[in-house]
Amino acid sequence: MKIALMLVAVTLVSASSISPYSKLNYSKQRSISAVLTEVEAKLQNNSPLNSILNVLKQFKDAVNVEQVNHDEIYHLQDNECYSEFDFRSKEVEDASNVVRDSTAHLNVCKTSKIRTTNQQDVNQQQLFTYQEHLTLILATAESEQGYFKKRGRDYEDSLHAIDEALDILSGIANGKRSFAELSSVSKSMLQTSFNIQKTFNYAPIFYAFSQLASQQDLVDPSQIERVEQLLLQLRESIHDTYNEFTASNAASVAAFNDQKDRINSILNRLANQEERLQDKLDHLNQCIGTQSAIVQAASTKLERNQQLWDQAVALCNTFEIEYYSATRARRSELSLITELEDHVNERFGQVKQKKPHKLLRYAKLKY
Repeated sequence: MKIALMLVAVTLVSASSISPYSKLNYSKQRSISAVLTEVEAKLQNNSPLNSILNVLKQFKDAVNVEQVNHDEIYHLQDNECYSEFDFRSKEVEDASNVVRDSTAHLNVCKTSKIRTTNQQDVNQQQLFTYQEHLTLILATAESEQGYFKKRGRDYEDSLHAIDEALDILSGIANGKRSFAELSSVSKSMLQTSFNIQKTFNYAPIFYAFSQLASQQDLVDPSQIERVEQLLLQLRESIHDTYNEFTASNAASVAAFNDQKDRINSILNRLANQEERLQDKLDHLNQCIGTQSAIVQAASTKLERNQQLWDQAVALCNTFEIEYYSATRARRSELSLITELEDHVNERFGQVKQKKPHKLLRYAKLKY
């Protein structure tokens, strides 16, 4: 943009300050050959010296005016070039700094994303593992709960069968119950002994029952009392075992609840960690997108301003080359005109009969 304005300014200055006879493209506006021809003609016509020198002076004045105008224009061009160089230099520096800083920030975000993604993978694996573990212990707890309920009923059935056997023995002692009923309850006791895995403890009772059943009406009351004592001892043992089983069940439930609470606490921590990691990843993805866009825009700006800077350098170099080339050409013209002035003055100091063709030949050779 500044280059275009500079060119417009140069055009306006050229149009306003340079006369039609002194444009910078002087090679098409004036001709040293024409000047030499005119001087030759005046010499042949014996024109006054002042008339001939005036032609040369006009040419020199035109060259000098043109040089002054070109000096002014080149000064403006030079100032605009330095201004453009300064502006583009700052733009390039700013864009380079943005590219450098944003690239560094972008790399940090990319590295952090890789690290966070790895952390998220580990966290998700741990989350999955603990969820599977919780599912397993819940299934185990449900299975154990069913086992405890069934075994608890088995213990209760055993105690109930023992209590019923005690009632039957008491009834037999009073003559109100029969051994047939005792045989029936012994079958129930046998089954419950299998269920609670205490068959060995029941063996003396079953043997005592068989002894009583073999005596029928001749049974000794002391024997019944002895069997009752065995039943009471068995009941006490089964009841103690049942209490231990219940306590063990309670301890298992407490341990399960504690383990479940700990796992749920870990799962909550992992879930919160997952949420934080995902939020961080979202932020890092946004960072990568933003910094990538900034780097792209800054790189485009850097490339554009570097190109404009290079173009400005090329244009300003062209201005400089044109200026110094034109200046050297004008100096050559002025030097040649000075020589012509010397020759004209010398010619007028010679004999009038001397022909001027040598001067013409010399002048043409010099040009």
